This record gives sequence, structure tokens and C-alpha cells, in this order.
Amino acid sequence: MADNRRYSQPGLEVAPATYPMTEKYFVPAPHQELTVPVPAPLPAKYEAPSPTYAADKEGLRLAKLEHGSRRKLYILIGALIALAIILGATVGGVLGSKALDRNSKSAAADADSVTGPSSNNNDSNSTSPVVNTTAVRPLTRLSVTGRRLTGNGFTSRLFWQGSDNLLRTSRYTSSAGGSWSSPLVFTDLTDAAPGTPIAATQYLVFPQFEVFYLDSSSTFRGINFGEDETAPNPDSIETERPAFTVHEKSRMSAYWPYVIFQGNDLTFRREVFDSRGAGWFNDTLNGWFNPDVVPLGDDGTGLAVIPVVKAFNDPYAAGIAYRDQDGRLSVFSFGGDDTGVAWHSGVPSVTIPAGTAIAALSVGRPNSNTTNSWILYQDASNKIQAVWQGDDNEWKGPQEVGEADAGTDIACLTEQVGDEPSLVLLSEQSDMRRCYYQYQGVIQEKRLTSTTWVDGDTIPME
Repeated sequence: MADNRRYSQPGLEVAPATYPMTEKYFVPAPHQELTVPVPAPLPAKYEAPSPTYAADKEGLRLAKLEHGSRRKLYILIGALIALAIILGATVGGVLGSKALDRNSKSAAADADSVTGPSSNNNDSNSTSPVVNTTAVRPLTRLSVTGRRLTGNGFTSRLFWQGSDNLLRTSRYTSSAGGSWSSPLVFTDLTDAAPGTPIAATQYLVFPQFEVFYLDSSSTFRGINFGEDETAPNPDSIETERPAFTVHEKSRMSAYWPYVIFQGNDLTFRREVFDSRGAGWFNDTLNGWFNPDVVPLGDDGTGLAVIPVVKAFNDPYAAGIAYRDQDGRLSVFSFGGDDTGVAWHSGVPSVTIPAGTAIAALSVGRPNSNTTNSWILYQDASNKIQAVWQGDDNEWKGPQEVGEADAGTDIACLTEQVGDEPSLVLLSEQSDMRRCYYQYQGVIQEKRLTSTTWVDGDTIPME
């Protein structure tokens, strides 16, 4: 019977290394003075009239008395009215002031109840943060790797570059609500090229972090360090492989045991670690130099490598997301007998801008040995978009993830697994579905819930 299984490019087996590895983390206004009427003064001298005027005198006296009494009454009434005016104005001013104060507070409270606190720090009306560009380079390349911890939870490390060209990393631990460490700066690593691509992964045997970058002459370089170490060591790729340069526009991506980059001929190249004793080797001898086998990417395409099978062991079936030469988001799987891989059922039907960053993540699919995948890129309006492939194998999207700085890099976290030491199965859990990119200069984390992308942490830069 004919064998109808699809065989892609071979992977490799991993066995314990035969050479030593160093183990390498608001008053009213004042009132004017009121004038109160007062009686006119009496004459200083008074002469009595003649006797023939007696009756008239008495009448005149009574008339004066009556007139004087009325005048006094008018004066009293006027004074009382003036006093009432003064008191009324004073009391009214106090009450009015209190009422205005109450109304002001009520209006402020109503405004708060309408707007509320914003949970989206990608608000275009928000105040831009002050960014120390020495601590984080504008449009730095990004890379992230992580693993599950024994029992529960996970840990990860994000890598970036400062404007001083030094590489930096911060560690996240999910326990106790989750927290990021202060950045570790590799002060002795002074040869990284400005804007170098960064590719980070983990070798689980120790475990130790493996970080790859380019120096100022585009020579491929590597370092490694243990979980709690603060100084990196030269990686064995420095000694086991002759020095080689990488295409000057190339991005890089890593998922152990692969490091992927673009060659000068625009095909993809991979460095592979074989722990059977061969160590690092370039895979061109297995057909990776041939465009009929390995596709051509757009010049300087973003790229991402992730596992495409849940049981990630020999032959390590993986895949690359990239932009092809027709401007389409494309995928390419490799790694031996990969029958049933979801990526074989179609490609994302989306055109993406030239030069956009590309990142990807995958999780194990229930009741299957394949994976569910998400691929992120930046559209022409500078928004990060995602397309994804779920249980039905259909590609969906794009779905907006958030606003970002024009030209930002993107990095997404996929749990590192492998058959050394027996951490083979890619988890179906969703807690590690996290991606990173720059917005207003800072590095922003986005987390994928069951259906939507939500803001995560802002990464500490210093």
C-alpha cells in the first residue's frame, strides 16, 4: 500500500549532550454702606406767640407732636428695613455659596460616574508617558521565551535593547499575582549592533536561556545564562560554528532547537542544535538552501517560528510565519513526519504591509496532536492585528489587538517544550497567551482571553 503521509523537511533527534555545558535571570462681594434717614435739628431759639394766638398755639403744638411722632415712626421703619436687607443679603450669600459648592461636587461626581476609570491604556487622549530611551530603544527588537513551573504557574523572560545598545531582560513569575523583576542589563555585552534582531529561547536540560543577536558587522552571535545568573556566557555556537554573517535586513526568531533567519538569497536558514554530540549545525545540507524546498520570503520580512505539534519531540515539527513576495501572510511547516498538522489545511487570507513585524504563539489543541495558532502583525494604520486558527482548522480574523507605535516589533510567548527532560506536551492552558510591542515608547503587554485581547502589564524599563 502506498504511503500517503506528507513528509516535510527532516528535523533531528535530541539526546544528552556529550560535551560539558555551563549552567547558566470658590464669597459673596461686600455690601455698600446704607444711609439711614435722621430728623432735622430744632431751632436754637424759640419765641412764644401773642395771647391772641393761644388756641392756634395749642393746635400747632399738637400738630407738631403728631408730625414728630410720625417722623420717628418712619425713621424706625426705615432702620428696620435696612437691617433686614443687610441680614438677608448676608444669609443669602452664605446659603448660595453652600448650594454652589454642593452643585459643583455633585457635577464632579456625575462626571466620574459617566466616564469612570479607563481600563485601556491604549487611549489616544491619554497623556503620553515619559520614557527613558536609554533604557528602552525606540522600536527595539523584542523576544520572549518561557516555561511552565513544576506544580503550577510559569516564568518567562522578555528581551530588548536600550539606546546604549546594551541588551536587557526582565523576568516574569506568575505566582503571587504575577510580577516583573527589575531589568537585568548586560553591561559587559558591548558588541550588539544598534537595532539588532534578538532571538531568545530556552534549553530545558539545565534550564538555561539562549539569546542570539548580530554584532555591528552583522555577524551572528550567541550567549547563554542560567535562571538566576546575571552575567551571560558565550554560547557554544561561538566555537562550534565558523563565524558567519546574516542578511542585513533579516529578522530572527528562535524556538529550541531552532534559530531561524533570512539568507541573502531571501530563503530561510536555520541553525539547529543537535545534542547527540554534533551540537550546532547549519541545516543547508538538508535542503534548506533550495527555494523549491524552502520558500522565498519578502526582503526583510518579519518572521516567527513556533511548534505545530503538541507532542514536541523528535523530529520537532515546527513552522514559520512570514510575508511572501506577493505581500501575503504565509506559513510554512517543517520537521519530518508532520501528518495532521493544522497548517496544512490552508493559509491566512490576508495581505500585510511590507516590513511589518510578525509574531506568533501556539497552544496544544484538545484531543489532538496538533496546535491552535495566533499570528500577529501591524497594519497600515499602525494597529496590531491577529489572525488565528482554531479547532476547525479555519483561519479567522483579522481581529484588532491594540494601537502601537509605527514600526514596532512584536513578540509573543509560547511555552517552551521538548523531550529533554520529558517536558514534551505543549499545554492546552491559555495563561501564557501573551504578546508584547511598543506603544508611546513603552513596552506593552497584551493578554488573550477566551475571545478578546486585553491590556496586561507595562513592562518595567529601569
